[in-house]
Amino acid sequence: MSDLQFFIRHQPDFIQDKFILVFKSDEARDYFKKAIKNSRFEEISSEVAEQAVRIGIQGKTIPYGYTLKLTDEEMNQLSTANWSLTAELLAEGNERLYKEAGGNKNEEA
Repeated sequence: MSDLQFFIRHQPDFIQDKFILVFKSDEARDYFKKAIKNSRFEEISSEVAEQAVRIGIQGKTIPYGYTLKLTDEEMNQLSTANWSLTAELLAEGNERLYKEAGGNKNEEA
């Protein structure tokens, strides 16, 4: 898990203004940074990300974002009780989304 990158995506114009995003490649991270317009990405540690999804920030729950490319089996494995596996799965889902977009950094996520 040490190679994973953890971020809080801040976007005040979205209904969910904060998401936890996990990446395993710089290319996927950069794609999301460019694709999600008017967002700010705050790099955080794995521990801070885990705490944010477990207890929230300032009383607000912070979900992990973009799980649509995970299989049903993988979705069933997401759990804050096993943050290492959850973080790996989230990073894999974001990598799949990036690759499905063709790696085109100008398209929106």
